[in-house]
Amino acid sequence: MKNIYFVQAGNLYGVNAHLPYGAGCVAANAWSNPVIRAQYRLGHFTILRTPVPQAVDSFENPYMVAFSNYVWNFEYHKALAIAVKERYPGCLILFGGHQVLNDESRQLQEYPFVDFLIHRAGEIPFEQLLLTLLQGRNLANVPSISYRDAEGQILRTKEAPNPGCDFPSPYLTGIFEELFTDYPQLLFSMTFETNRGCPYYCSYCDWGADRQSFHRMPMDRVTAEIDWAAQHKIEFVLCADANFGILERDDDIVDYLIESKRRTGYPKKLRACLAKDSNETIFRLNQKLCAHELHNGAALSFQSISLQALECIGRSNLTFERFQELISLYIAADVPVYSELILGLPGETLESFAAGIGKVLDAGIHGALEIFRLELLPNAEMASAAYIEQHGLKAIRVRQHHRHASPENQDEIPEYTELVYQTSTMPTADWVTSNVFSDVVQGFHCLGLLTCFAVYLRQERQLPYETFYFDLMDYAKANPSTLIGELLPFCIERYWALSQGAGESIVYDHPTFGEVTWTLGEMLFLRSAFESGRFYDEIRGFIQQYRIDAEVSAQLFRFQRTVVLLPAPPSSAQTFDYDFPAYFSEALAGRNPTLLRKHTTISFPAQRRTSSWADFSRDYVWYGRRKGSLTKRGYEVQYE
Repeated sequence: MKNIYFVQAGNLYGVNAHLPYGAGCVAANAWSNPVIRAQYRLGHFTILRTPVPQAVDSFENPYMVAFSNYVWNFEYHKALAIAVKERYPGCLILFGGHQVLNDESRQLQEYPFVDFLIHRAGEIPFEQLLLTLLQGRNLANVPSISYRDAEGQILRTKEAPNPGCDFPSPYLTGIFEELFTDYPQLLFSMTFETNRGCPYYCSYCDWGADRQSFHRMPMDRVTAEIDWAAQHKIEFVLCADANFGILERDDDIVDYLIESKRRTGYPKKLRACLAKDSNETIFRLNQKLCAHELHNGAALSFQSISLQALECIGRSNLTFERFQELISLYIAADVPVYSELILGLPGETLESFAAGIGKVLDAGIHGALEIFRLELLPNAEMASAAYIEQHGLKAIRVRQHHRHASPENQDEIPEYTELVYQTSTMPTADWVTSNVFSDVVQGFHCLGLLTCFAVYLRQERQLPYETFYFDLMDYAKANPSTLIGELLPFCIERYWALSQGAGESIVYDHPTFGEVTWTLGEMLFLRSAFESGRFYDEIRGFIQQYRIDAEVSAQLFRFQRTVVLLPAPPSSAQTFDYDFPAYFSEALAGRNPTLLRKHTTISFPAQRRTSSWADFSRDYVWYGRRKGSLTKRGYEVQYE
């Protein structure tokens, strides 16, 4: 029997780890073939970033080690493959996954320790490769692979036909069962698919560049995998569909997930990339999932509000008016909603990026923005030389860092990504400023420290949100001795360093907030909230420039400090002469409120308190951020 091992190393988050779905699909299909079962032994899956010598020791006389590669494990996989080849020179090394270039075989020149590349979907090529090696046939007949012939010449075979979705499930075939025995201390997360393919061609995405047809997984497989998740007490399920909700049957899948959780308690959470053409169907799915606490919030992903940027990336979106209508639906249904944007897209400017954030806030998304920095993925259209030249992209190789990870758990083999820090429309200085602006909005608006002031000035003075937060950045620069004046230069330095390939976009700030790393926006909130007395005393100098009525301003300050979520809310009731709760509730719902004089008292129930800053940082800033809203701070209102 020839021993075949699979490696899909992932990161460990506390006691949580991901089952190796990609490698498992390839293995499940191959071992459904009786010839392969008779001649090859399926060894174990390497799923964690085990020290390389220890990982090599775990292989027993390997005939082949197959690696499923992505941006978060590629460097570790290369190091492990080299070590395997040194220990077992005759062992065949196979690389597949998204880090293998679809259209080129030059990686075999770069990596002499690799014997085979599989391009695109691996189920059919891997099965055919094992059969061909076993029977001594011509490797040229194996589709979608690259290899070296006897003379060392690199050859690339014809592409396999689109395989569709009719493959055995790695869960239902039982090939993962040993992992539960080998790692009894871990809580496993599960990836599953209900369909494959994407009808969209976003230039930044390596799925769109594949131009693969759209195929459905058999419905009986989908429901059986949900049952499997419940039986194995899988708490978190990641749906790998590019556009979940695009099919009518997805309504039935959500109902099945809800019924499974009701009946068994599992799965507890679902994360899915919902269809980009968000509509009433997606709204209904989000409403169901949120009602049964299967997810924390609905994503309405624009990526950019700039029409020029959207044209550059080949992405069509909803009209902004339709976007606002959907936000109103979610708010009325009490469904948390957040939006995703990408910073640094070609065609985007500093002004259009900031204005886009302002429009998202105007639309009613105040509690959570997910803003990602643009990276070049190997198989995306954007990574091609022609695209890079056309749009003046400049990217640099930077080390990956994971937010909310243990700072002491720094892997000895770092992973890297290609970070875009300049385009023809956004010079590096504007890229740095855009990043800091993004952090300021997330730290001081989305997490609540200055939301009341920004909303009030937007309502009463029509001051754009982006103007308010650019003013705040100017104030910090002019007042370096203030807390915000100390914090923002730190962020600026980080981003300049990042644009030169150094530095980090995350920070381990202080053990007070838990033994984890935070984004710079989260750091701005945590540090300012921790010193909230100093922060609000100093920020008066900033707010004074807007000349708000003295009486309203004094009470607005007290209301803002009262309702911002902190570990310990005021122990006594707070009384105001204005109905601020109704005013901000209406404003955040997208309506035009009037601030009424009304004797209003706010109090906090005892159970609203958390035990420590570390618990608060985890539960609110990390876990609960997408649920955040100024109208849901847990206070009670009484009127006289």
